[in-house]
Amino acid sequence: MNDRVSRPRLGLRPWGASPQARPWGVLASLLVPILLFQCGGAPVRMALRFDRQAILAGEVWRLLTAHFVHLGWTHCLLNAAGLCLCLALAGNRHGMGWWWRRTIVLALGISLALLWLPPHIPDYVGLSGVLYGFFVLVLLPMARRDWLAAAVLLFVVGRMLWQLLAGASPDEERLIGGMVIGAAHAYGVALALAMLAWRAVGRFRARAAP
Repeated sequence: MNDRVSRPRLGLRPWGASPQARPWGVLASLLVPILLFQCGGAPVRMALRFDRQAILAGEVWRLLTAHFVHLGWTHCLLNAAGLCLCLALAGNRHGMGWWWRRTIVLALGISLALLWLPPHIPDYVGLSGVLYGFFVLVLLPMARRDWLAAAVLLFVVGRMLWQLLAGASPDEERLIGGMVIGAAHAYGVALALAMLAWRAVGRFRARAAP
């Protein structure tokens, strides 16, 4: 009789299996720095925002911190609400490490794309690009079997494409107090798709391994 316990190869865990996941703990860990930075006002925003010239001069922390500061409280709370929605849709599928690893990858990837790819944005703040990536990472694997996930995903991607091609509405920009950078949202979606593709390739190779 074989007493060995079978284990997933390559450390891959079946979708939905994350016994340590605590959605509200994850939410708090992401929201606390955002709200604290917002309390610091304009000086903190200016010190941490994406600033092309400052980054090229060596202030590389801005590649990450830019996504945790906002134009004002309205901008901040809108992104906080989006994060709450994303966590609610994801439920307990993912733990703290999953969210933070992807936050860092998305934030750095978006910033590097803004730095090196058109339209060469001079300055940027906000979590929205990361949020667009999160929605794709969370909803696309669920979309086949969950009509709500599919509907929200279509809305998110459609909104991203509209902003990229037609631009944001003046009312939206007045609400947040600045320009909507559609390119950041598109980069977030593209990075999320690349991450999902990479994971799919890893799973395929794990199944194909002898």
